[in-house]
Amino acid sequence: MTTRNGFTFKQFHINHDHCAMKVGTDGILLGAWADVTSARSVLDLGTGSGLIALMLAQRSDENAEIHGVERDPAAARQARENFNASPWAHRLHVHCADIADFARKCGQKFDNIVANPPYFAPGVNCRNHERDAARYTAALSHEEWLRIASSLLTEQGMIHFVLPTEQGKTLKKSTALYCVRQCDVTTKQGKAPQRVLLSFMKRKKETEQGELTIYDEKNRYTLEFIQLTREFYLKF
Repeated sequence: MTTRNGFTFKQFHINHDHCAMKVGTDGILLGAWADVTSARSVLDLGTGSGLIALMLAQRSDENAEIHGVERDPAAARQARENFNASPWAHRLHVHCADIADFARKCGQKFDNIVANPPYFAPGVNCRNHERDAARYTAALSHEEWLRIASSLLTEQGMIHFVLPTEQGKTLKKSTALYCVRQCDVTTKQGKAPQRVLLSFMKRKKETEQGELTIYDEKNRYTLEFIQLTREFYLKF
């Protein structure tokens, strides 16, 4: 449910008025899809409003610690406020830092790492610098995001990304990590996939392939999308 001040889910509320990028379907898909089974430590790189971190807090073991890294101070403050207002405040942590700096200094490895990174090559400027940083890959490429995530990953851990389909294909070809899970996401039945959810590990494993369509031909949510997100959306 969208309100003037944010977005309300079944177990938590997101305020995002101080964040460059608002609550969106891509983040919700990643937060609902990422495998956090048995994870004791989870890291959200570029946490923004804290949406994905909160979703993973809801889905993970009650002893799992969730860390969000966000370089924009206003967004980091808002993520902290959203965390503190949630049922899992005691195990949610915000770090206001660039992800490369965080990786050099944190001294910790994580069982699960998630990222909904900037998608687009630099182009037409947005209205402000914060939105530019959230949308465009000028600072770090997707390959660099994955490399940084890999440096923070435990040996048996898993990294989860959501990306446009073409960028996902490029990332799979450019990394030494193994893609162990993939879900091609189609917005509407009959269309080509526009997004892809990807999971990477350091050890080789057969890739688990999947597909997800959000809307059917009559613009109704599909059963598979409802099943994936029903623990979050008020409407389901």
